[in-house]
Amino acid sequence: MYLLWGVKMKIYCIPSGSLGANTYIVYDEESKKGFILDPGGYNDKTKDLITNEEIELEYIILTHGHGDHIGGVPEYKNIYQSARVLACKEELSLMQNTSINFSLECIGRELALQPDVLVEDGDCIDIGNMHLKFIHTPGHTKGGMCILIDNVLFSGDTLFRRSIGRTDFPGGSFEEIAKSIKEKLYILPDDVVVLPGHMGQTTIGEEKKGNPFVCLR
Repeated sequence: MYLLWGVKMKIYCIPSGSLGANTYIVYDEESKKGFILDPGGYNDKTKDLITNEEIELEYIILTHGHGDHIGGVPEYKNIYQSARVLACKEELSLMQNTSINFSLECIGRELALQPDVLVEDGDCIDIGNMHLKFIHTPGHTKGGMCILIDNVLFSGDTLFRRSIGRTDFPGGSFEEIAKSIKEKLYILPDDVVVLPGHMGQTTIGEEKKGNPFVCLR
């Protein structure tokens, strides 16, 4: 799937890993600098895309630490050794605890990660001309986060089209995820496009009206 927003940022989605998590490859057309978001597993299509588009990969960004979203990190880190792994500070304990991050169940081996960069709620970084803002949205996991770039929100497993992330895993809480969505995501403009960790895209306005789990009607 290919998506283009505005005139400078290109977004590709290549599902990867055993559960087909949405892995996004995002880059700034002008500088060619970019990042991978949530590589659930290694995929030759992703590597070929990065090569063919001449993307300078600066970061491997993780919305949270479950195995279906981190399984490809070691392979991509080995290929793109200058790329820094980035995650929320509150997610560190889950990423390093293989008994609760479901890496064995999702990728067939235990995987504990030590990110190179840890961010907190409200932190921002620039990748080329793209300005990324990190929004801590606990509920699916303690350190789950979303990433906002202009009018595009990468929502990980916090907010889906007409659904939300599961809250019955270790560190999950329905009260927390509902609070995160209402107080941190539903305050964004209605036309913000939501690109989730699974399933198809939606918008903030659509979810405020029609999400049966967290609805503001």
